[in-house]
Amino acid sequence: MYLRARELLTPDQRKDFLLIPSTLSNWELAYYYTLTQDDIEVIRRRRRDHNRLGFAIQICLFRYPGWSLSDIKNVPDKVINYVANQLQVDASEFKLYSEREQTKHEHMEEIRKYYGFSNFSAQSYRIISQALLPHAIENSNALFLIGMTLEEMRKRKIILPAMTTIERLVWETRRRQRRKYIIHSINRYLHGKNNNWRN
Repeated sequence: MYLRARELLTPDQRKDFLLIPSTLSNWELAYYYTLTQDDIEVIRRRRRDHNRLGFAIQICLFRYPGWSLSDIKNVPDKVINYVANQLQVDASEFKLYSEREQTKHEHMEEIRKYYGFSNFSAQSYRIISQALLPHAIENSNALFLIGMTLEEMRKRKIILPAMTTIERLVWETRRRQRRKYIIHSINRYLHGKNNNWRN
């Protein structure tokens, strides 16, 4: 399949990154989607069960996989049920929450501020690119570097941008790495020739 410049993934691969697997193990569910006591106290300030459940799901998605609910098209029932059980609400309440875009956006902003998440920016682009460079030197495989980028952003509590933005970041970081490698190789070659001439 033909990929445009700075695109590293096929459309299907891009969709896969935005999917939460329905085959998550019980361990993965517990690891990624267990609410803390502080979470539950914040969530209980919401009025109505569907708002509590939706707010909780948004907290969980920011943590893993790192995108907002607007970007995740399908939250598996397994995840919804697991979070709903912790709040002792009916999982079907989530459908009511999904219908209100304005509420989702307001909650997203509230969660971002309360939990210290930041939107992806030019500054975070530079920071992540710099952090990625040593990995690009060791392994220039696109999927590996995209995985490392996602991991780095989650660690720094940066809300993940569009996949095409992440691809562009990886593409440009690989290009910088290759340029540095070429310059280093040329300098080493010229240095070697210079030493030979002196001898």
